[in-house]
Amino acid sequence: MQELLDYAASSQDEVCALILNGERVFRCRNVHPEPWHHFRISDDDWLAAEEEGEIIAVFHSHPQSQPALSGADRQMQVMTALPWWLASGGEIRKYRPVPLLLGRKFEHGIMDCYTLFRDAYHLCGIDLPDFERTNGWWLRGENLYIANMAVNGFYQVSMQDAQPCDVIIRQPFPGADPCHSMILLHDNLVLHHDHAGHLSRREQMRPAYIKQTHSIWRHEQCSSLNLQAIYADFTARYP
Repeated sequence: MQELLDYAASSQDEVCALILNGERVFRCRNVHPEPWHHFRISDDDWLAAEEEGEIIAVFHSHPQSQPALSGADRQMQVMTALPWWLASGGEIRKYRPVPLLLGRKFEHGIMDCYTLFRDAYHLCGIDLPDFERTNGWWLRGENLYIANMAVNGFYQVSMQDAQPCDVIIRQPFPGADPCHSMILLHDNLVLHHDHAGHLSRREQMRPAYIKQTHSIWRHEQCSSLNLQAIYADFTARYP
């Protein structure tokens, strides 16, 4: 990793490279017309890298210490379907090629409210584990959300103390376990993915959601959580 940090520090523009199997670094020219703010790898460099080995990740730097992928970065990452590594502020962050946060189709256990919550936090710099969840767990007393929040660095806060980045756990079905998560954003907006037939979305916090709120949780690293990563993802579009 030090090789990549030294490479990033060598220029005031964004530098870029392709990571090959064995984590070998194949340095590329940044051919973007605005290299201080964007990067582009030429087709020639990409093809040359493929001749050297399997491309397993895309690397670039943010010289202005912006420790999150931009909307343009996320749009291109989705197109490449590869992990992207980012150097910024003397650190390297590795991002999984998660789908864009908005407009996801619901599939329980694969692309559901926890997937959205986990992926959004990943883009913001906090990695959470995945866990198996079979349909109907909220009716069997498994209580997966409440059982997993505290052990993964979350603590409970009151509704009055809620702030952007907190996670709201709802109990939408009477008599069932709390089984739906929403991320609180600025301006009383929430990001969530509630059930089949609905796409993931951001919307105003509704009175019904407040009534169904079971608990609100804050991660112990919330002070360093970069919500700009979520807002940047909102600007990205599928090609």
